[in-house]
Amino acid sequence: MTLRHDSPRGLSTVLAVYVALGVIYSLAAPIFEKPDEPAHFAYIKSLADGRGFPAAPVVVADGSPSQESSQPPLYYLAAALTVRLLAPNTADFAQLLVHNPAFPVIDSDVPIDNRNVFMHATPETFPYTGAARAVHVARLVALAFGALTVWATYRLGREAFPDQAEVALLAASLVAFTPQFIFISSAVNNDSAVAATCALSLWATVRVMRLGFMPRRAVMLGLFLGSAALSKVSALALMPLALCATVAVGTPGWKDRARYSLLAFIVSAIVSGPWLLRSWWVFGDPLGTSTHWLTLSVRPVALGVGEAFAQLPGAFVSYWLAFGWSTVLAPGWVYDALNVVTVVGLIGAVGWSRRCWRDRRSAKARFDLAVLALLAAACLVVFVALVRWLQLHDAPLGRLLFPAISAWGVLLAIGWRCVARWASWAAAIPIGLAVLSAIALPATLLPAYARPALQSLRQIEQQPGQAIDVVYGQVARLIRWDAPRDPWPQPGGRLNLRLCWEPLQRDERLLLVLVQIVGAQNRVVASRRTVPGLGTYPTSSWTPGEHFCDPVQVQIDASAPAPAVYWVEVSLLDPQTDLRLPAYSADSALLATNFVGQVKIAPDRYALPAIEHALDQRFGDQFDLIGYDLAPASVAPGATTVLRLYWRALRRPDRAYTVFVHVTDRAGHPLTTADSPPQSGLYPTSFWDAGEVVIDEHPITIPPLARAATYQLSVGMYTPDDGARLPVSGGISPTELQLPLDLEVGN
Repeated sequence: MTLRHDSPRGLSTVLAVYVALGVIYSLAAPIFEKPDEPAHFAYIKSLADGRGFPAAPVVVADGSPSQESSQPPLYYLAAALTVRLLAPNTADFAQLLVHNPAFPVIDSDVPIDNRNVFMHATPETFPYTGAARAVHVARLVALAFGALTVWATYRLGREAFPDQAEVALLAASLVAFTPQFIFISSAVNNDSAVAATCALSLWATVRVMRLGFMPRRAVMLGLFLGSAALSKVSALALMPLALCATVAVGTPGWKDRARYSLLAFIVSAIVSGPWLLRSWWVFGDPLGTSTHWLTLSVRPVALGVGEAFAQLPGAFVSYWLAFGWSTVLAPGWVYDALNVVTVVGLIGAVGWSRRCWRDRRSAKARFDLAVLALLAAACLVVFVALVRWLQLHDAPLGRLLFPAISAWGVLLAIGWRCVARWASWAAAIPIGLAVLSAIALPATLLPAYARPALQSLRQIEQQPGQAIDVVYGQVARLIRWDAPRDPWPQPGGRLNLRLCWEPLQRDERLLLVLVQIVGAQNRVVASRRTVPGLGTYPTSSWTPGEHFCDPVQVQIDASAPAPAVYWVEVSLLDPQTDLRLPAYSADSALLATNFVGQVKIAPDRYALPAIEHALDQRFGDQFDLIGYDLAPASVAPGATTVLRLYWRALRRPDRAYTVFVHVTDRAGHPLTTADSPPQSGLYPTSFWDAGEVVIDEHPITIPPLARAATYQLSVGMYTPDDGARLPVSGGISPTELQLPLDLEVGN
């Protein structure tokens, strides 16, 4: 069925799809996992409980309105009334505000890694109870304002370009299907309310510009402007634009237009003035912006304009799609594509403006120019406010552009319509946005808050990794771990581990998994704490006997020595005491360390060192001995010399080998030996990469009673499990190579 652009059914379809997506987005995101929801809800709860509006002094704390205390009341009054009618029992609000101790994660690129700000020990299921139900009710109120925004954007497009019917539907669709607008307008906050009232104000302004002033239209404009000011103070920036536009363009004469504009201003002042006076009285600031200086995002020193502009890419990302607390993102190519279609729309809008300028002798062209100027000015004012916000706050919030989202939608719609030869081509963009909004749910939003998939023990045993059996404080058993080695991480890179658990009992302490990478001299080069399930499956929710696996990513210190092998520590940690739970082996013996295995940190490239004595001797199909050094070459009895061997791995070694060094006299009588794994066991051959050159030093201590003589050195490799040696050609035996050097022992 084809819908005409000017058909009410077309708008109804857009609204129906938008509301459906909004409801699903609301249900998909756990409560308080949308920006500042706890503070906004605390404001609503204060009204619903009959305690009135928040007042000074403002306290930034869980369960309080905090920095939102001075927000204008329109959304909160509507939400409080609805909550009082449908979900009055909110006594458990404070109990739900249990923070995720592992949030935020700034050194992991795992999309589902601890993206939740709060813990959700009990799954929230429809029809909900207590404060959870009230939150979802308040979200639906915000969604109603979002639907009003879509409707008003359509009316704005129809009023601005009455002969371009498809522009209105394109603009409404753009607003309705912007993923972030759906996400935010299904959250407990006032952003959709200010977007709706600003869209209504712009619609009323353009209507006056096209049809002329009359008392009823002046009052309507004043009511909408006043309502916008009661939604969010950023809407006040639109008031001078609207009033100036209605004075400059329209009918009757300019003096009458000025009187009607004054009437609109008086009505808006009557509507919003009392609240501004209250804010001045209570907070010492008519705009109420002083409370936002209490947040942690306030910069100690304001950025310059250029520095603020450098923050804009992050704001644009969060304008399009940044779910959660701006922590759940889409792949980078999504934003690139959105930027391309945005630029195309802006180019088209400029082209439309030039066309109107060429035809400015006609009344229609002049009206179109005036409308374009108004919409562009609305976007510019809100953009300037965003830049100022970025100067003062380390919070690139794209939703701060939503007061102008209707103007932005109409501008892009007329631009796309100008560029596209047929309206159906332009319609592909909002349809694509609708598809993106639908796909973003299962692709990004739902996985971010989903608990790990439960698996059978047999399924886990069939997966890559090493079986292990470590019990932590009778709470959990670590049954498998894995660290993929293709490739190994480099200093400054990330190591991906996989830990598989079996809960043994539920623990209310909200235990954390501690992962550390530990090198020589117990140097910690990486450390990471996470809630099990990457934030979604706390120990307070565990069911004994289940099995699940977590992909845990750790950031390696950029100064970590490489190549080197490190121990992996896995522990369960009590965050209240910062103490590790005791770890026991399978036979219930207390473990001295919580090391579960080893990993390698590789350099970005393997350098070939300078070799004093070059050699080319192959040991089996595993290694080449490409050189050696001995320093000093002459020692006294009881002294120590160091033999340095240069090994090159021909392939990735299949096991860990031990190097033996034999010191004999000319007759073959042994003087001493020096057997050890390469680098004294710090760098086992099982971690070497094909083509890697390893410097392997072996200290040789001469017995104190050794007679003065010339001695020979021979080397080889064997496996410590069975003593089997690697073959070598040209040696004194099939498995032992005599080095072409002499060791002098004398007084």
